[in-house]
Amino acid sequence: MKSILKLASWMAFLFAATSVTGAREIVYVSESGDNRIAIFSMDGETGELARIGALDLPGSPGSLDTRADHSRLYASVRSTKEFASIAVDRETGLLSDAKFAPAGSNSTYVHVDKTGNWLLSASYSDGVVSVSRIVDGVVKERPVSMMETGMKAHCIRTDSANRFAFVPHVMDLNKVEQIRFDAATGNIASNDPPHASGAEGAGPRHLDFHPNGRWVYLVNEQGQSVSRCDYDAKKGTLALRETVTTTPPDWDKSKGSCADIHVSADGRFVYASNRGHDSLAVFAISPDTGELKPMGQTPTEKTPRSFALVAGDHFVVSAGQGSDTLIVYRRDAETGALTPLKTYPCGKSPAWVMGVTF
Repeated sequence: MKSILKLASWMAFLFAATSVTGAREIVYVSESGDNRIAIFSMDGETGELARIGALDLPGSPGSLDTRADHSRLYASVRSTKEFASIAVDRETGLLSDAKFAPAGSNSTYVHVDKTGNWLLSASYSDGVVSVSRIVDGVVKERPVSMMETGMKAHCIRTDSANRFAFVPHVMDLNKVEQIRFDAATGNIASNDPPHASGAEGAGPRHLDFHPNGRWVYLVNEQGQSVSRCDYDAKKGTLALRETVTTTPPDWDKSKGSCADIHVSADGRFVYASNRGHDSLAVFAISPDTGELKPMGQTPTEKTPRSFALVAGDHFVVSAGQGSDTLIVYRRDAETGALTPLKTYPCGKSPAWVMGVTF
């Protein structure tokens, strides 16, 4: 009887966990310390989370990405140097049937290109980027293309035209590698110039494109700041324009580092996570110039390595890697402000948060 009641309760939550448009909201969390990906359903009206399942993996998961149709989820299994291609039940959001392929490196970041035929990867510890073929939704064999970009490559993203890729490097290299990407063959090669320099002492870690395609925003690990770059879509190059701190003026920057960054879908706000200061920094974006206006910081859980804007950007879910906790915020679309709603326990060392709307 208890199992029947539990199932009925779970199904009732799934029915309720929809947005005002009737879409289903699912949040995936890489619980790297427990070698699994956790699955949460979100109520699209209240932001309430419920853990509905998990998928165990042979090693520690990190970065996640998904196909445009959300039929497959891709994970970097870092400790075994593999990519996992995982089937997604689009009715429930549950995961199954993981298939594995050699990554050729300890992949820090994975990114599916616009065609859905290629999985791009960046490796922090190996200093390489790679491209692996996706066939029928599954990564096949070893990467078809790989190139050295220097140690501490932390992210890889393609532009909207799917012609160029960009790879931020933290610490001493302090650069964003600029790469030509051939979506027909999967080949990658250095662009001209091969990289854009970061601001002095910045250490760019992750990046996000503005919806208009004209601006790129970098979160800087060592500099604890966000940089705005103009993007030349024809040449595939970045030009640094400004850098703004993510922490208060009296904060001792030796005590922390930045991690993640996201631009809201409406292009009006940028959010960045501060580890050490343990906050999410909020910036308003000028619609004319892309310039950043600091809007303050919102406290979050300990060591916010990853966070995501979810459910049509109505909510933000941030993972405290140092507290094994998730926190949900309601986001004000007009002001960009974040209001904390509730915290939830999760597995050990949550390293990635990704929201999907079905």
